[in-house]
Amino acid sequence: MTGPKRAAEKASMRAQAAKKASAFEAAAVTAGLTVQPGKSAVKNEYRQGIAVRAAHKFLASVDLDADLKAKEPGAHRWDYGLGLIDGQGKESAWWVEPHPASSTGEVTTMLAKLEWLTSRLKSPEFVKLQALTNAARLKGIAFRWLAMSGDICIRPGTSQARRLAVRGLAAPTRHVALP
Repeated sequence: MTGPKRAAEKASMRAQAAKKASAFEAAAVTAGLTVQPGKSAVKNEYRQGIAVRAAHKFLASVDLDADLKAKEPGAHRWDYGLGLIDGQGKESAWWVEPHPASSTGEVTTMLAKLEWLTSRLKSPEFVKLQALTNAARLKGIAFRWLAMSGDICIRPGTSQARRLAVRGLAAPTRHVALP
């Protein structure tokens, strides 16, 4: 093989390797979701409220609400899933729901959304996303409540905070820092 031909073949191989889907992307596609790079599936108004800690980076994201609204218009749909990779190359799936926390009554709505999501994660098409969610659980709480506006009325130690904790949902915060 000649020099230019070999260089072109190597460049093509690098491009194919770069295009290889992450486990999160592959799992989301299997689930019938639209995958977007980084955290771009998250509406711009919420993006600044979601960050990753050192040695982690965003791989891709999905907007469950947008993808499943037509199929399940009356459901309490969860909004966003985010695929992360850590410094050792291990992937995980994290779930963020922007929702008001200005009333303790919002806990019931958030738990309904969490129930919807966890039920989805048990379905056959979501099994790979469930495995990535389990990987996230080893690092922290995989389901996060992003309270972007108004007061946060759910305080630590209250019955509402305990209800969230028992179900595996983090208490609402203004900024979500994923491990």
